[in-house]
Amino acid sequence: MLKIFEDKIINALECGKIPEPIVRIAIRLNVRLRIWEERKANCELEGEALQKFIDQCSKEAIAVVPEKANEQHYEVPAKFFALALGAHRKYSSCYYERVGQTLDEAEALMLAKTCERAQLTDGLEILELGCGWGSLTLFMAARYPGSKVTALSNSNSQREYIMATAQRRGLNNVQVITADINAFEAPARYHRVVSVEM
Repeated sequence: MLKIFEDKIINALECGKIPEPIVRIAIRLNVRLRIWEERKANCELEGEALQKFIDQCSKEAIAVVPEKANEQHYEVPAKFFALALGAHRKYSSCYYERVGQTLDEAEALMLAKTCERAQLTDGLEILELGCGWGSLTLFMAARYPGSKVTALSNSNSQREYIMATAQRRGLNNVQVITADINAFEAPARYHRVVSVEM
């Protein structure tokens, strides 16, 4: 019975039937509950719990069933994403600074913010893990022409799209590797490793 109730709530959330202020309150309550559940009696017990969590994570795969992502959307033709995404083909978060801003502007602002937060400068060796359709890879390559940008994707169609776009834009500082992150071994050392919502 509880499962049916949960499913109905999730469906209502996904359909936008629950007002945003109520959603925000529910999220805050859930976060507080989770923090309370994880709280331990003292610092030593918290340290032990944290170490147990770290040990558990180190035994797990980085990405669970990555082949499912390929089946579901990574190997969908790039032309499809041209219909749904902005000019940068960014399907992770955007940054809307003002009312009336376009999707293309919001994508570019978020890409710039990501570069700022990673403290990127020209001349760096940069590795991007989980590059999607190359929004950040191509943005970094154009913004920092003296840098070498290596991107990792588990999708061959994404790799082909990124390399063709880089060539069309005259960006010779891009390399895309197709591999499963769980088995990936970096071929070099990098000044920065970036990843957005992988």
